[in-house]
Amino acid sequence: MAGERPSYVREALTSQTNLYAFLGSLAAGALLSIPFGFGVGAIPLIAFVAGDLLAALHVPSLPGFRERVDRRWRERTRQASREQLIAEIQKRVGKRATPSTTLRTYQRMVERVQSLYARVGSGVGRLAWRDVEQLDDVTLEYLALWLALLVMDDRAESVDLSAVQASIAAIDRELASPPQGTDLRQLQRARADYLAIVERHNRMLSRRRALEAAMLSMPDQVDEIYQMIMTLPAGEELGSRLDEAIGKLRLQEDLEADLASDLAEALPGVPVPRPATDAVRQARLVAVGGARRAI
Repeated sequence: MAGERPSYVREALTSQTNLYAFLGSLAAGALLSIPFGFGVGAIPLIAFVAGDLLAALHVPSLPGFRERVDRRWRERTRQASREQLIAEIQKRVGKRATPSTTLRTYQRMVERVQSLYARVGSGVGRLAWRDVEQLDDVTLEYLALWLALLVMDDRAESVDLSAVQASIAAIDRELASPPQGTDLRQLQRARADYLAIVERHNRMLSRRRALEAAMLSMPDQVDEIYQMIMTLPAGEELGSRLDEAIGKLRLQEDLEADLASDLAEALPGVPVPRPATDAVRQARLVAVGGARRAI
């Protein structure tokens, strides 16, 4: 997802806690300056600055603080991607019948993910934030699949395949008995270009079927993962069961590459969610054995 990574020092200095500390020191300084003068009134502000310097040295290196900052950053970048994808979908859906079923399916997936976020926040069970974030990324992939299908529909509508095939047949007849002065090389080049159009169109239809199948299976798989998590006893470890379920949910690498390529070509600048590799995903998950809990 797009966006610059946050500065931990800046996040520490601009946090709500630090803001309240500044306001508190300012108020204390104002109160002290009334009976004792500005010299004494400046002591709380000096103490605040000193505390900020110490905080800037130590707080950004704390794992818990860095994880909270990273989590907020991932949330912001996901939201930016979501808004852009939805905006692009709305542009293309405007000239077609509204796919209410697809929209309801997406909303149900989002509701499932929000319910799991609430479960992590309540401390019930040993579900980790990053596990739910991976499911949240799947809702973005669902939007990307939806958008890719709409882009393919636009492409298909822009090509009259029957007219292209008729042109190929006409060129074949002309090549079979060319009139005097015919430039055969130009005709062969035109024929190759028309055949390339047909080939791209057929290849696009094949990818479309694969994307449709993936889009159809995603909601069911999310529901299965949701039910597995919600019905598991609170003290039982999810462990590899959740890792395996999420791994199966993600798009295959070749399909993911095709999706990213199609959208990048048609919609430059629109962020496309990319799944993490297995190694990165495993590194991101909280270790099994008691540490797998909400941060």
